[in-house]
Amino acid sequence: MYVRWRYLQSFLRISNKAYFPYQQWHDRFLVGVVVTGLMLGCGAALLMPYITINVQIILHSLLLTMCAGAIAYLSTSLRVYIAYMVTIMLPVTVWLFMQQDSVTYVLSFLYIFFMVAGFVSVKRMHELVNDALYYRYDNETLIEDLQRLLQSVSQSNKALEKISTTDELTGVSNYRAFRVHLEDVWRQYRGNNIQLSMIKLNVDYYHEFNAHYGQESGDRRLREIARMLSDQFTDENQMVARLQGAEFALLLPGVSCENARQIALAIMQALAQKKIEHARSRAQNYLSMSIGLGSQVATEGSNARELLVRVDTALKLAKERGRNRLEVLEG
Repeated sequence: MYVRWRYLQSFLRISNKAYFPYQQWHDRFLVGVVVTGLMLGCGAALLMPYITINVQIILHSLLLTMCAGAIAYLSTSLRVYIAYMVTIMLPVTVWLFMQQDSVTYVLSFLYIFFMVAGFVSVKRMHELVNDALYYRYDNETLIEDLQRLLQSVSQSNKALEKISTTDELTGVSNYRAFRVHLEDVWRQYRGNNIQLSMIKLNVDYYHEFNAHYGQESGDRRLREIARMLSDQFTDENQMVARLQGAEFALLLPGVSCENARQIALAIMQALAQKKIEHARSRAQNYLSMSIGLGSQVATEGSNARELLVRVDTALKLAKERGRNRLEVLEG
């Protein structure tokens, strides 16, 4: 008992039981079961001649009960249970045969019958337990595979969503994402008496710039402008988007018309400070932009299209009045 207790303490001290020498510990357990069975079986056989019939009956019942109770405990290992059952019951069975009495013969055959029945029962239970463990492992593996598949699909969907809502050249939002966000923001602010501002800008004579300096240079300038516009963000509801060609838009919910005008002027000044040569521009000798600014309160019954029309009109006026300028239409 002391040795088995020491082995138990050694096993409990194993930090990672998912990876340990299973066969080594299984063999140790088997040896412990055999030793325990021999002690009980041989002890009972040696004790039989010295006790009364009534006590023998109690001892027989105790041995059979211990073997029957061990079915549930040891059924996961058929070899261990057989060793346990045989070492307990065989010594008493041999002792009964040696008595050469009709009653003891019957009892010995009952012991043999119980051993056979126990073997059949444990063999069947062993198969059922192993099947259950196999199916459990198989189901867990299937669940893990499904979770990995769902995670992969989710990541793919996020990647596809990002691709479908991002402008490939500049990395800012595209026209589709801009319209969806505009409608969402409009619904959010509608009826709250909060002003929404929008800036729409177009690089002046961008096609002429591309024709003169090359497409690669034109694309590089668009990326610079996109980064410059993104630097104006102060709130998560604000958005910059490339609508088409050299046309960009900034959505500024909760920003007053005057504050939006200051942002637009800062954008124009930032581009002017770069002094990007544009020999084909009829506005000035450097790359410039025309800007339309619209501002409106999202009242009940209004819609986002009204703000879009106002901003488009302001941008059109900026182009008609010579470009490289800002026009403001406030609702």
